Amino acid sequence: MLQNGNGQENADSAAASNAAATLGLQSNVGRVRRHNEDSFAAREDLGLWIVADGMGGAAAGEVASAIVVEVVPRAVEQGADLPQAIAEANRSILDAAASGRGKPGMGSTVVAAQFNGRDYTIAWVGDARAYVWGDGLRRVSRDHSRIQELLDAGMIDESEARNHPHRSVITRVLGGPDGTAADSEQVSGSLEPGQGLLLCSDGLTSEVCDEEIAEVLSGHLSTNDPGNGQGQAAVDQLVSLALEHGGNDNVTVVLVGFPRAGGGH
Repeated sequence: MLQNGNGQENADSAAASNAAATLGLQSNVGRVRRHNEDSFAAREDLGLWIVADGMGGAAAGEVASAIVVEVVPRAVEQGADLPQAIAEANRSILDAAASGRGKPGMGSTVVAAQFNGRDYTIAWVGDARAYVWGDGLRRVSRDHSRIQELLDAGMIDESEARNHPHRSVITRVLGGPDGTAADSEQVSGSLEPGQGLLLCSDGLTSEVCDEEIAEVLSGHLSTNDPGNGQGQAAVDQLVSLALEHGGNDNVTVVLVGFPRAGGGH
């Protein structure tokens, strides 16, 4: 299930008010899965962008991720910060499963970014990722996964991680068997015009390495205003690369940023 809220159609007004704008977004089922269990929300009215990657088989993952992109914006509208909103989504997934919506044990990862002017807060659970782009590419989230633990311990390197048998093992998730491994992590920062955030499900990062992501973004955004359609072109190319490299999972990419002065769609 995909939700883009008040997304790209409001980008011109967002840029004009010096607020973050949706520069590009796409979600694709991939080449292997039957269902797209990713969901996203682009709520420029709240300065809020979300990518959620559901899990649980059949339609259950889709239900879990759809709950995330429904509940988090609602909680933010009611005054919750991102960790509080994500905790509410966790409770809602568990309540839904208990009441017969979806399946017991269904879950979702999430990465969400909220802007206040040029200042951002990012919160996440699982292995959906956030990157800062502009003057290079920098990952600002840290996967909640078995692979990340092995990397941190120096037991494997990045080349081994891409084909490791535990590469799909997540250590934190919303919902799941009992909802106890759902604590979000968060970071904050500030961006300048010409910079932005890339949010994505692991369907991108499991197929396309960070160096390739950086090359695509640099090719589209370094010499062009990201508000003139180059942002969407970059997103489209990233999704195409994920499919070309196998497309073994659903892939969702959302690009958010600040068009340079005088830029537009």
